[in-house]
Amino acid sequence: MMLPPPDPPDLAAWLRERRGALGLRQDEIARRTAAHGGEAGSVTQPYLSRLERGTRPLTALTAARQDALRRALEISASEWVARTGLPLLSPAADTGGDLLGALELVRVPVRALATAGLPLAEDHGSIIDIELVPAREHRPGMLVLEVQGESMTEPGGGGIRPGDRIYVDPGDLDLREGRVYVLHVPGLGLTVKRLRHYGEHVWLTSDNPDHPPVRPEEATIVGRVYYHQPRGTRL
Repeated sequence: MMLPPPDPPDLAAWLRERRGALGLRQDEIARRTAAHGGEAGSVTQPYLSRLERGTRPLTALTAARQDALRRALEISASEWVARTGLPLLSPAADTGGDLLGALELVRVPVRALATAGLPLAEDHGSIIDIELVPAREHRPGMLVLEVQGESMTEPGGGGIRPGDRIYVDPGDLDLREGRVYVLHVPGLGLTVKRLRHYGEHVWLTSDNPDHPPVRPEEATIVGRVYYHQPRGTRL
């Protein structure tokens, strides 16, 4: 049986550098892959070592392991496709699922979650990148915003962090307890907050305890945050 050719050396270096940027050991990344993909998605430490040395190619991994490794390294779908040259696979490709659907991507402009102004679809000057959104996560009229600021960063570094991207559904404007929304608040600008009801009042709260909750007199709802990259989690 012929083995697939090894990856280019720069791809192995990119994997090493990405893990180093996260400050994680190989065994910690291996545990992350198991947490994301279960037994089917687990990439062992010895195998990860071979990937980082360039002696084993990424293409030798199953779809489930590729997906789990991408999530463990906190790499967005668009960056994974751009850097590896591989199609974005889903675990369904390993189990006889709809392979065509698993590979389908939709190009969506990325805009910065700025401190002022609404993210308008016709404002082409605000586009900072293109996100390749899996078709299963795409919604009509969706916005992809790149987060600035640490108000939604949880203690310990979890949550929504600066540089992360969020998928926003502008058609979901019903305010629900505990959900995360993008809003434009006079004096505060464009912000991402979690909705909480305290008594008769609606408060906008941050997941970062250093940022106090606010109760604005008025606010424009941009939409609900329903997906978070690079963690690949629904909200």
